[in-house]
Amino acid sequence: MDPVQPLLSWGGVARTRQLLTAGVRERELTRAVTAGRIGRPRPGIYALPGTDPLLVRCAATNSRLTCVSAATHHGLWILRRPEKIHVLRADGTLSAERAVVHRKSWLPGEPEGWVASKADVLLHALQCLPELEALVMVESASQQGFSMDFLRERLPGRRNAPARRILDLVDVGAESLLETLARTHLRRAGLRVEPQVDVRGVGSMDLLVEDCVDVETDGREHEAPKRRLKDYRRDNTAQALGFAVARFGYADIVHRPEEMVRQVREMVEARLRLGGLPRLDEL
Repeated sequence: MDPVQPLLSWGGVARTRQLLTAGVRERELTRAVTAGRIGRPRPGIYALPGTDPLLVRCAATNSRLTCVSAATHHGLWILRRPEKIHVLRADGTLSAERAVVHRKSWLPGEPEGWVASKADVLLHALQCLPELEALVMVESASQQGFSMDFLRERLPGRRNAPARRILDLVDVGAESLLETLARTHLRRAGLRVEPQVDVRGVGSMDLLVEDCVDVETDGREHEAPKRRLKDYRRDNTAQALGFAVARFGYADIVHRPEEMVRQVREMVEARLRLGGLPRLDEL
């Protein structure tokens, strides 16, 4: 058997025993390594070129990526990359100096894979990460259709109360982690916020605050000239309908949220003083 095929199905990396059990012969492994089609990054470990080094570490330690370290493998948003690798290993024998070790599994991952199931990844994040970092991961899973009730049912008791409070912050419709963060900061400041409000002629507003301020959260895609031109036209239409418009980027929302909230609050107060607010039921 060509060793490339089983490696592809296992995320690009496997232990020698796995490959031999799958029917790959040792001479086929040697030929593939000599030809440069696969590598041997560590004794007893074979990997395809370009395989995630974290998966190689998991194969070497017989563990699985989980929590924030596994987020991108499941298409989940992350606020920042972790300083340490987060792994699932039932016996917890890895050094705490090199890894954050999670021991409990609720739903097994792929039998021969090196990444924990999405359920385990999310539950570990809820019990491990700071509130907002866990929130963006969980909310992105919600947008994928993952059940929040499934997570809540597996987090009983007083010890898991902080994790359940994070689930209470999840809302529908966010298209990016910036929307999730901005919405959370604005609501905590006492402002009424509706996400993804569709307005005729404008399109979908990221966040409509107090029915009068359209808050747009701009990622890198908004830097393209054609996208900026589209945004200008859209903002002009929103303002013509009576909405104030505020745009914030990554640095504003992630690093200066208090300033963002202050500016939005001032815009709301100024718009309310003018009176004659837009009637959403007429738009």
